[in-house]
Amino acid sequence: MRDGNGRKIDYIRISVTDRCNLRCRYCMPEEGIDLMRHEDILTYQEILKIAETGARFGIRRVKVTGGEPLVRKGVSQLIRELNAIEGMEDVTLTTNGLLLGDMAPELAEAGLSSVNVSLDTLDPERFSQITRRDRFADVMKGIESAVRSGLKVKINCAVMEHLSREDVLAFAEYSVKSGIPVRFIEMMPIGQGRKYHAMDNEELLKILSEEYGDLRESTEPRGNGPAVYYTCASGVGCIGLISAVHHKFCGSCNRV
Repeated sequence: MRDGNGRKIDYIRISVTDRCNLRCRYCMPEEGIDLMRHEDILTYQEILKIAETGARFGIRRVKVTGGEPLVRKGVSQLIRELNAIEGMEDVTLTTNGLLLGDMAPELAEAGLSSVNVSLDTLDPERFSQITRRDRFADVMKGIESAVRSGLKVKINCAVMEHLSREDVLAFAEYSVKSGIPVRFIEMMPIGQGRKYHAMDNEELLKILSEEYGDLRESTEPRGNGPAVYYTCASGVGCIGLISAVHHKFCGSCNRV
């Protein structure tokens, strides 16, 4: 399937809920938002119909997202049924990781291939400040459970003005030790994100190069999105940059 600009469209992102069990400062006010009524959101049957129709036109990959998708009951069964669609090759999920510790085994058994875990700091106190919840240990438990369950894991870190050199290097060290890719994602200047300033790619790469020496761009496939990945000269660790503001990638967009 190609769009009006000749781009090949083979990837669909589907939000299954607007609910979330965190209150990240750049995403949602502390009191939460006015939630949609359950009868106004897509049913699982409607989601499957959309995915089946997409598959007939060349959609091969689905990302399940939210809100926080794991708060919606039955999401593991949805993933199982998405995987069963003829022509569908890959089903993945984005999560904040709070419920992943208990759910990772059943998600893997349902056919989920990978998870992107949103995590903006490795400092538990800073985590509580950003998310307004003291749940850092639960996220780390979720990451460990996902790895044990055989899921591929990537960490998504939102680049905001509070992101320091120490944060960047802590994530890089974590990637070196764990082998888990860390992706720095520029904050889009919309909604709550208008309040925050993004560190640009050049500054991020400068910080990493000063610590690890020359970085090399990785050509190894690591997902369905627009991230550009870098590894240390030794080949260990993996840092991805998703630069929606400073290095726009709309020209190669492949998703609905």
